[in-house]
Amino acid sequence: MLHTSLRLVTGLMFLGYGAFLFAYETETDIVEPKLEAAKVYQVADYRNSGADGSTLYIKNSNFRVVDNIGFYIPDLVVKATPNDSSQPLVFDDPTSFSLTPLKGSVVLDSAKLEALLNKKVFAFKGATLRNIKVKTATNVLTLSGQLIRKGLWVPFELKGDIKLEDGHILKYRPWKVVTDGQDATKVLKVANVEIDELLTVRGPGANLIGSTVVLDTLKLFPPPTLNLNIATASMEDRGLVLTFDNGSGSDASTLADSNSYILIKGGDVKFMKAVPTNARVQVMSASENADLDFCLYDYRDQLSAGYLKVKEDGAILAYLKN
Repeated sequence: MLHTSLRLVTGLMFLGYGAFLFAYETETDIVEPKLEAAKVYQVADYRNSGADGSTLYIKNSNFRVVDNIGFYIPDLVVKATPNDSSQPLVFDDPTSFSLTPLKGSVVLDSAKLEALLNKKVFAFKGATLRNIKVKTATNVLTLSGQLIRKGLWVPFELKGDIKLEDGHILKYRPWKVVTDGQDATKVLKVANVEIDELLTVRGPGANLIGSTVVLDTLKLFPPPTLNLNIATASMEDRGLVLTFDNGSGSDASTLADSNSYILIKGGDVKFMKAVPTNARVQVMSASENADLDFCLYDYRDQLSAGYLKVKEDGAILAYLKN
């Protein structure tokens, strides 16, 4: 009985070993091609791709830096560069990198212009303007709100157009000035009085010189640093439209079918504690058929409420809650 059991166990062992050898030999044809294919995605250093930054391809997306300060982006290519070339692009630290628009356009609608002026430019103690409202139309920017005059807050309304200078300076010279319900345009002109003789307007990136409001777009926005070299600036019904023509990215092919996304390619990108090397990440809305509404300062909450998919080639598809 004992000998019979030993022979049975020994036979099973040899049978199992033979099956293992057979499986290894037959599956080698499957394993080797996969190992060869994986070589395409290997990098010399898994902590550093050797690239000096990443390229972002953004389409039909609401890109907000914080709150509603940001842009609607129909189509734009952007270079994202860490301040320290030895470090990855850290999305959790907007002060650690810069963005340089290369090709495409952005739109600041009335709501975004209001957020920028009220919550950034004139959001400091001692500001001379408050409660600013914005209306946009073709070749017309209307600003209204309250200004400080002899210690009192009085209503005002300005109408004018925007002119671009030096690729980053926007100049706004009103052709109509209304204060406290009275049209002061003709009075100022006849008296040869500039608006800055009556009012001081000064904030981060904003200054009143004569009767012209000068906006320096390099200083207007919160971090990250925006290296803006604007090709054209125009007022339209949809808002202030800025276009860029400083080159383009090399590979805008998407990782998944979508009409609204932020596609990140190349370089090392740190999201929370994950660092994709030679990144290939496509960020989309988790809501079906909805445009992506991305907020840089709050992306962690958006990502936590969404989900990720990892493709076989290592590409990451991130679906964020709007």
